[in-house]
Amino acid sequence: MGLSIEEQAQIRRAVAVVDDAEGKAVARGGPPDPARFWADDLIVNAPTHQVLAKADLRERLRTKTGLQYSSFERHREATVVRRDCAVTMGYEVVVTKGDTPNAGKKVRRRYTNVYSLDEGEWHLIARQATEISVE
Repeated sequence: MGLSIEEQAQIRRAVAVVDDAEGKAVARGGPPDPARFWADDLIVNAPTHQVLAKADLRERLRTKTGLQYSSFERHREATVVRRDCAVTMGYEVVVTKGDTPNAGKKVRRRYTNVYSLDEGEWHLIARQATEISVE
């Protein structure tokens, strides 16, 4: 049995709140700690062409060798909903800083975020981000 239109709309709204908050937390480098939005088994296919687990991402935050932005915009274009899973897709425009690839340059990338409902909260379980241009 599928979800009603209203149930889908409620899930879309809840996931949008988390998707936006996660992006803002990553952009600021916390607080809140962006990892609070990540599932323990999060896996990311990063724009650096590496597959990273949650521990890898936390280490990059700690050592400031990644996930550092002077500007970060996320533009969600679509959301697909299933009972306990939701996928958001769109594009991001970021300017990285510090000891990161393309520091100081405007980077445009496409992204896909996959969220799962776990104990009443939506958590990011998988992410794919691909750079499409660097200015």
